[in-house]
Amino acid sequence: MIKSDVAPDEQTFTGVLSACSHSGLVDEGFRFFDMMRHEYRLAPNVHHYGCIIDLMGRSGLLDEAYELVTKEMKVAPDATIWRTLLGACRVHGHVDLGERVISHLIELKAQQAGDYVLLLNTCAAAEDWMKVAEIRKLMKEKGIQTTPGCTTVEINGEVHEFIADDDTHPRKVEIYDKLNEINKHLRIAGYTPNGKESALTYHSEKLAIAFALLVTPQRRPIRLAKNLRVCVDCHNFTKIFSGVYNRLVIVRDRTRFHHFEGGKCSCNDYW
Repeated sequence: MIKSDVAPDEQTFTGVLSACSHSGLVDEGFRFFDMMRHEYRLAPNVHHYGCIIDLMGRSGLLDEAYELVTKEMKVAPDATIWRTLLGACRVHGHVDLGERVISHLIELKAQQAGDYVLLLNTCAAAEDWMKVAEIRKLMKEKGIQTTPGCTTVEINGEVHEFIADDDTHPRKVEIYDKLNEINKHLRIAGYTPNGKESALTYHSEKLAIAFALLVTPQRRPIRLAKNLRVCVDCHNFTKIFSGVYNRLVIVRDRTRFHHFEGGKCSCNDYW
């Protein structure tokens, strides 16, 4: 656009900044953010700040992102901004900041069940089990209902649905045996659970992968759909699985498509 002498507008910069955040391009993101403000004299709106907070959060700059939201933003942060930062706290295990972010959501009267789940998972990843118990108790007192994670896989026109620790599938014994076998191979390859092992071993994605491995021909892609954002542990599990078993795994979660192949993911671990 610049070479064609077409001035980029607010929507252009939203798209570019979003692309930078999903690619982990921190320096480029800040360069475009500065270009927007100083060269094109465009005032950042809440969407631009959201992209920058997402970019910083994905890259681990959590305290800097919080500083930007609380002291430098020229517009009032909305619930999406705080949830973006809360999600980054979950990924990077920043429990203290996660609690502060939740307090801001409470001030906005915008907290949702998923926010408490994110904080709970953050504490679990940090192995702060006392805090996990406190959050579970608070959720119970407030009557907060959560949406269970669910993964589906379609085989010969039939959709098979799995939830964590699922025992309803008619081939459950084979599925669990296969998943235990997969875990043994993946541990040899370097996989370690990201959190309390007993709570992670039988997540819905892992059960769906084990089932797909049982019933699909070798080299055929494994295609899964998840109703929530894929968790860090399942993401690591699937990356290593794709390399050890030489299988392409395509996962559509609530946020994006992930293509796992050869021990890597198309999102480059930014999702």
